[in-house]
Amino acid sequence: MIIFDGTYRWKVPTDSPSRSFRKKWEMSCDLKVIDLSLSRPEVTHLKRYVVVASETTPGPMKTSVADTMGMQIFRDFKLNRHNVLWIEGRSNHFESLEVANFSPDPASGMETQYRISWRPILSNELLLIRAFLPESFFAAREATIHPIKG
Repeated sequence: MIIFDGTYRWKVPTDSPSRSFRKKWEMSCDLKVIDLSLSRPEVTHLKRYVVVASETTPGPMKTSVADTMGMQIFRDFKLNRHNVLWIEGRSNHFESLEVANFSPDPASGMETQYRISWRPILSNELLLIRAFLPESFFAAREATIHPIKG
């Protein structure tokens, strides 16, 4: 079941110095948050939630939606990184879908920061999300799906 489907906007602090500052740093992404347990309660999923994100505004994104807004999305939707499959069409890899792995950065100090590593989406992950996304989402990416290695 899709629990969010739309444009997610970075919440720029209202005490920002000026309107132009807020506009310059305004970021958004296309975001879908899917709760698999609601759509198939008879199945126990290793990753209960699926986040599918893609950048929609050019601007001050670091390298990806996950890297720039990932922690905020986790907080806003009360998601735990351990039970989320994060899939993204990254701005530097438009032709493929990639999966993010969030791992704690030991050098981050008091507030935990995360390192993000990427891998290509697997065919079983693609099959899992296909029912929740329009066919047009997959059209340009079909040739880059990686099969499961057994």
